[in-house]
Amino acid sequence: HELMRYWVKTPRFFPILFPNIVWKLASKQPKLYLTFDDGPTEEVTYKILSILKREKVPATFFCTGNNVKIHSDIYQKILNNGHSVGNHTMNHINGWKKNKGEYLKDVKEASQYINSNLFSPPYAKLNILALPSLLKSYKVVVWDVLSGDFDFTLEVNQVIHNVIDNVQSGSILVFHDNKKYKNSTLTALPKVITTLKKRGFGFEAIPFSLLW
Repeated sequence: HELMRYWVKTPRFFPILFPNIVWKLASKQPKLYLTFDDGPTEEVTYKILSILKREKVPATFFCTGNNVKIHSDIYQKILNNGHSVGNHTMNHINGWKKNKGEYLKDVKEASQYINSNLFSPPYAKLNILALPSLLKSYKVVVWDVLSGDFDFTLEVNQVIHNVIDNVQSGSILVFHDNKKYKNSTLTALPKVITTLKKRGFGFEAIPFSLLW
């Protein structure tokens, strides 16, 4: 993951600038939406699935096509366990470094492996010129709260607080099932879930529909 300056809590002006991108979901109940980017991976996804099963928490996995191609069995287990899936490009590409055609081609290739109308751009660096085309087929999902589990400069306690101090009803929370960050993710996740449950929050997967 490219470590750059990032906002833990998305600034309010972003959703105003890009109203057709999903930043959080409307919810009258205290509901949260856990998401995991970059997988599936043997090293992390199975362990996350175990935590979610134990806690009875559904989530959404934004998968890269390459990882689904390699780990189709884990991808199937995500679906079998009642979670949602979404497209996170084929090769985890940065939309600011690709032209519109290259970007759309990569997303389309991933869609051969990930049958979902949800799309999340890696690094939240969306190719803006590609957005109108993407919106014809996809709900483009980003986030409201970024855990920072990918930030090696953070103690796990800070990752936990990044989430629990910033959530609101309807928040989309981002973690990763990327083996590079597994220690941070797997240590923080159970504590985040337990704390938020105690505060009265429930969890849901982001609803998706099939593209084909």
